[in-house]
This record gives sequence, structure tokens and C-alpha cells, in this order.
Amino acid sequence: MQDASARQAFETAVAQIEDGNREGARETLSGVLDAYPEYAEARLALGILLGSDGKKSEARRHMRMALDQLGVDTRTGTESLRGQVLVNLCALALEEGDWEEVAAFESEFETVQDALQRQGIVEQAASILFDAANRAVKEERVTQARRLYLRAVSLDTEFGEAWYNLAVIASEDGELPEAQEYLRRAVAAEETFADAHFLLGTLLLPTSPEEAVTHMEKAVGLAPDNAQWTTLLGSAYARERDFEHARETFARAVRLDDSHADAHLGFAVASRALGDEESARSALRRAFELNPELAGRIQQMMQDRE
Repeated sequence: MQDASARQAFETAVAQIEDGNREGARETLSGVLDAYPEYAEARLALGILLGSDGKKSEARRHMRMALDQLGVDTRTGTESLRGQVLVNLCALALEEGDWEEVAAFESEFETVQDALQRQGIVEQAASILFDAANRAVKEERVTQARRLYLRAVSLDTEFGEAWYNLAVIASEDGELPEAQEYLRRAVAAEETFADAHFLLGTLLLPTSPEEAVTHMEKAVGLAPDNAQWTTLLGSAYARERDFEHARETFARAVRLDDSHADAHLGFAVASRALGDEESARSALRRAFELNPELAGRIQQMMQDRE
């Protein structure tokens, strides 16, 4: 337990930092810790100084020590200090590419969540977890990534991108109800999240086509230059036998990207359904020119309608 002189020395170090005397502050804080190694607040301040000076490994060592010390500290206010140490430690770990240290402390964020909220750093904490999860995905450590994303959205329920990434993982694992729920949370948090709207639409198409089309329309409205999405929206209309809308949409996709064979093929399907054989044949020829592998599908379409 530090005494009044230690507290005074710590406040001197704070004043030195404010005055730009970083070297003096480091010396003062080191002296405090030599006399009172359990002074976690001083250890945090020294760690922040060392980290900003590029001595990240040493800074992390001090912050780990501070976390250990705070783990047995029952004084009022300890939770707030623990939250600050945790956020700074994990930020430094990410700067050094060590997402696994963030994963190791993932459950600690729940313990200090209220303190992070009070201090206004809960979104920063969620972003750290999100970044660590992204790195886990790159290393194909999906279980750890999912856990980190879930912790991020538990801290920040309006974190649309984290909800979206959870949905991608769930959909790849065949967990479609979970993926749809995550995507609903994503678009509720961020109404203009085009990717989330479009993925939700494609996942809903087999079971809830009307709702699916609504989300796909929203996505295409937000990204009107996306020829692929526009083509898939046209396919959704055709699936529902709304061939007028389908043909208009395929035509728009062709205007966006004349090299998109599937858009030409879709235009042909819709045109033929509407009785416009000439337009259908012209579109089929263009589709074949762009992608000869479509020959089988085109040949079937060229046959007389039953």
C-alpha cells in the first residue's frame, strides 16, 4: 500500500507528462515502483509512456503486472483502473501483432464492462476485440474469432460490422437462423449497411422471398453501381415470376457491365417469359459470346417453349 509520499511522487510524474518532460516522468515513476512495486496506477502510467516511446514489450510486461496486482485488490475504484490497464495492454498487444493475448483476456472485458462504460472507453474496447477477431479469421482460427466478435457486440450492441462478421461465420457453418439474426442486428444498428442487407436478402430468399427482395432492393439502392448485386436482384424477381421487374433490373445490370454474361442471360429469361423472343435471342447470343460455358443452358432456352 503506497503512502502519501508515493502519491505525491505519482502526481509529480503526471505533472511532468503534462509539461512534456517524459524522461523525467519515467524516472519518477520508476522510483515510485522501486519503493512501492504494487502501485498499479503508477505501473499503468509507466507502461503507457514506454508504449508510446516504442518500448511495447516492456510496456506490456508492466501492464500484465498491474493486472495481476489489481486482481487481488478489493479497493473501491479498482475496477475502473483494471479496465484502463486491460484496454491499454490489449491495444499494445495488437500493435505487436499478438491477437492471441487479446483472446486470452477476452473474458476479462465482461468483468470490467460497467467500468469501461462509465469511462467512455467501451467502444474502444469493442474495437480492440473486433480487430483481434479479424486477425484470428485470417489465421483460420474461427472459434476464437467468433468468441471475440461476440464479446465485442456484448460491449457495443450497435457494432454493425461485428454482427455482420458473426453472420458470415455462422452462414459458412450452416447456422442460417443465427446468421439471419446477426444480420438483423447489423442492419438495425446501421440502416445503410449495404452488405448486411444483401447477405440477409440472399439468406432469406428460400424461405421468405418477399422480405428477401426488400433487403436486396435496399442493398442495390445503397450500391446502385454494383452490377453483380443488380443481377442477383433481377434473379430474385424472376424467381417470384415478376418478369417485368426482372427484365428492367437485368437491363440495368447490363448497362452497368455489358461483360456480365449472367445479366444478359437473365434478361433473355425475362424477355422470353414476357413473349419477346427477338430480344431473348439477341441476349442469349451475347451471353454465349461472353461465356461459352453457358452453352448448355442457352441451348435449352433456345428450344421451342412447351
